[in-house]
This record gives sequence, C-alpha cells and structure tokens, in this order.
Amino acid sequence: MGLIDKGIDILESIKYKISNDSFVVGLRFENYVNDLFSKKYFSIVEKTHSTKTNQEQYVESSMNPDFVYKYLPTGKMFAVECKYRSGLNDGKLSWSYPKQLKRYQEFSYKRKIPVFIVIGLGGLGDEPEEMFNIPLEEAKYPDLYPSVFNRFSRPPKKAFFWKNGNLY
Repeated sequence: MGLIDKGIDILESIKYKISNDSFVVGLRFENYVNDLFSKKYFSIVEKTHSTKTNQEQYVESSMNPDFVYKYLPTGKMFAVECKYRSGLNDGKLSWSYPKQLKRYQEFSYKRKIPVFIVIGLGGLGDEPEEMFNIPLEEAKYPDLYPSVFNRFSRPPKKAFFWKNGNLY
C-alpha cells in the first residue's frame, strides 16, 4: 500500500469518526451494537450490505434486519435491527415507517426467528446516552411512546446475552 493510499485511509477514518451524515451515524451505531456481542458466544450469520455495495448494485437482502446472529452454545438464531435516534419526535420514538415494520414482521415469520430492535437514543452513534432492546412483537408501531420503549431500557455499555429465547 502506497503513501497516498495510507493517506486516503486515514482521511476516510477521520470522516467516519466525525461525520453527522445519517448513514455514517447509523453505521457507527451498528458497529457499536455488534461490539456488544461476544464472539465467544455469538457469530454473525448475515449482515446487511454497505451503502457503497448497494450503490454499485442493490442487494435485496439489505431490506432485512442489520444482523442475524447465532447463539453458539445452542445454535439458536435471531435478528437485530439497529436504529440510532438523536432525540424524540413529538414525545415519541420514531424508529421505523410502516412498510419497513411490515418487512421485519414478514422476515421474522418466514424465517421463524425472533427480531429485536436495538435503539440508541441521544449522545452519539458510537456512544448513546440510552439504549433499548425491544422485541419486534412489542414494537407494533413505527412510533413508540415512552410507556412502551422504557420497559426495554438497558445499560448502553453492557454486553448482550441470550437466555431462554430472549436477548438481554
């Protein structure tokens, strides 16, 4: 790798860390969430494709949740959709839109695996102030009231674990 390539990589890395672009912030949150899954207990079975890949040729599976994980001790699989939001919208957490919600519900039904919506709220994409881990069947609407999402609050820096078919 030449000096120019190294310089470009450094600039890309800086851009990634400081960008306010919603796609970049979302990617930082996805990476943050993924880092909370121990590689000793979880493997990534599927991951949505990057924006760059989709610009070259759109990959339909990019419409699926961000990750499909396997819990290694049991082989049980589940999906995780990551959403970062800087704040509430009219007192509600707008995490999705109707078509997207329906796609996730169909994905869960067809694959026969649970889907969890992991939401970072406030702070930064790679350092959210709050985090919520909501089973899809509890996230029935694209906009959620605090009475719903607060029940699924979790410490933002705590590693995820799997127990009895639930993600904690």
